[in-house]
Order: sequence, then structure tokens, then C-alpha cells
Amino acid sequence: MRAVWPIVFSFVVFALSVLASPLMVQARPNGPKTIAVEKSAQADFEIVEIITGLDIPWGLAFLPGGEALITERSGGLVRVNIKTGEKTAIAGVPKVFTNNQGGLLDVALSPNFAADRMVYISYAAGIRSSNRTQIARAQLQGDALTDLQVIFKANTTEKRGGAHFGSRLVFDGDGLLFASIGDGYSYKDKAQDPASHFGKIIRIHADGSVPDGNPFIGRTDAAAQVYSYGHRNPQGLVLHPRTGALWEHEHGPKGGDEINIIQPGENYGWPKATFGIDYDGSIISKHTALPGMTASISHWTPSIAPSGMAFYTGDAFEQWSGDLFVGALAGQHLRRVEVRGDQVIAEEKLLEDLGARIRDVRNGPDGFVYVLTNGDGGRLLQLRPAKD
Repeated sequence: MRAVWPIVFSFVVFALSVLASPLMVQARPNGPKTIAVEKSAQADFEIVEIITGLDIPWGLAFLPGGEALITERSGGLVRVNIKTGEKTAIAGVPKVFTNNQGGLLDVALSPNFAADRMVYISYAAGIRSSNRTQIARAQLQGDALTDLQVIFKANTTEKRGGAHFGSRLVFDGDGLLFASIGDGYSYKDKAQDPASHFGKIIRIHADGSVPDGNPFIGRTDAAAQVYSYGHRNPQGLVLHPRTGALWEHEHGPKGGDEINIIQPGENYGWPKATFGIDYDGSIISKHTALPGMTASISHWTPSIAPSGMAFYTGDAFEQWSGDLFVGALAGQHLRRVEVRGDQVIAEEKLLEDLGARIRDVRNGPDGFVYVLTNGDGGRLLQLRPAKD
């Protein structure tokens, strides 16, 4: 028995040293945790990490009862409990084309979700040599999507590769669905062709049919779903909370990211008019504006690579009321944009110290701001007022 005591003593010493080590001190508890406090120009806020380890998250929609749906570009759809950080995989997602920027993209709930349980998703479909943006809807029943229907297929099957699909989804007050479709990168001239879905904002009914009031309906030289054209790669789409106007932002090439207020039938210039240049330094167009084309209200050069957009309408941050929030991928920050009417009057960078590419930003039903960070270790973050 005497020989056992040195072994026991050594084990106890080892265990105590492990418990006292920095590794154990830094071990993460389960559930959401505050990871930082940021002092900004107008509001100090806590950054709460709800969940980490998401697989390239892309879109976010809040469910009733304190949960959220999050799309993962690799094809996963998950439900996250905001209070606990618990994650549940949702079955029934259609097969997606996962390549480069292609995959499962945005998610939106039906305006009548409480009654119809309908979820809308956008995604890349097809194969490398022939692919396009599609929109489908399905009922969320338990942990699965059921009765899935494809309600829109972009007429861009000549598209090759995995770049520039768009694609954000937003319902207006009449229950009409707007969606942004990218220019396919190598097909930028098609953005000027109303017959092509490349580089467009489309508007459809919830079942995919075409509203009678669409600007190009009845024309043989245009696609009936097209609402506006001349766009590059729009990844921000939101309704103004007071006016109901549709605001959009899109990636420029090397510089020239734009914020636009979308009007039916209007041409927003790409690639005939742009503030950006090509990635190799060559000139795409010598024009930043042209007659008959609608100019952006603001642009970013150098590019911040904007993705996700939300007007703040909550009551937790009174100072931010009516401000526009934009995720920045290349810029690796959250951009707060103060607007007055249709004018940008000030901007502020938030979350720079995280060093994270911001993919999406949304108003939460609790009045807080929610942010998705990009990457295979993606996080859902909550911004809430700092405690005094």
C-alpha cells in the first residue's frame, strides 16, 4: 500500500496544475457569453457570442419564440435557440450547387408564417458548367422542411463557375417577394439586358407567379419577373421602415460598391457606369453616371465588399434609430450608416477588433442587433447595450 501513495500524490498534483492552467481558465462555458464590450461614437454595447462553429453562415431569419434559422453555404439549415445557443439541424433542404460563392444562400419567413409555416430559401443550383440562382419554399414542420416547391429559376443556365449569385430575399407590405440575382461575374453585359435574369432585382408573388404591376410585364424583350436591372452582385436588400422604399447594396469590382434606392423599371448602370475598376486595374467604363440610368446614393471606394443590410428599428439603442447597418466582408467590420431622407450623412465602423468578415446583419425581435460572421468557424453575435 505504501508504494501507491507517491502515485496518488503525483496524480493529485497533476490534476491541480491542470485546473490552474491558462487552458482551463479560458475554457468556454456552454451557452451564449459576452466576449467584448465596445465603446462606439453613439452607444456602448456588449458583444455576445450566441453560437460558434457555423459552416460558412449566410442568411438569418427569426422564428417566433426566441429561435432563428441560419443557412450555411455548404447546404445546411440550422435552428438556433438564442437564449441557450443550442443548434438543431433541419432536414429537407434541396440539393445545392456548392462551389466558390455558390451554395445555400438567404432565408426568409412568409409574412403569414404563424399560419402557413412557410420558409423561403435562395440557393445555387445546377453543375459547374451550367448553374443558376433558384428560390424554393417549404413548410417547416418540426425539424424538417416539407412539401418543398421551387418557385423561381433564373434563366441563366449558360452560367459557368461559382461566382455572383446574389441573393437576398425580402417581402414587402403586400406580401410580394423581392430577390436579388447576381450578374454571374463573367456575364456582366447581361445585366443591361431586361430579358436576362443576370444582374437584376426581381419581384414575384409568394407562389412564384408574376404580379400584374411589374414594370416589364407584357414585353417580349424582357423577363416578366424583372423589377430593376443594371446590378452587379447585390447582397443587401431591405425595406425602409418609414417610407417602404426598397434599398439595395451591391458589390462593385475593385471599388464602386453601391447603395441604391430601387425604383421599378430603372437601370442602375452596371457595367456601363461604375465607380469601380477591374481587378487587374483595367477600366470597365469611363462613366460613373449616364443619362437614363439611376445613380447610386452612395458608394464605397476602396471596396468594403458589403453583405447583409438592415435598418435599425428596435428600442434598445435609441441613438441608432433609423440608422442603416451593413456587413463588410473585405472591410471586416460592421458599418453604421446615418441617413437623412435619401442622403448618407455619416458613417462609423464597428466590430473592427474582431477581425471578422461580416456576412449578414438583422434586427432582432428583442430590439438587439444580430450579426453573422463568415467562414467555417462562423458565429452568431448579439449586440446589446452595455451594462452601466
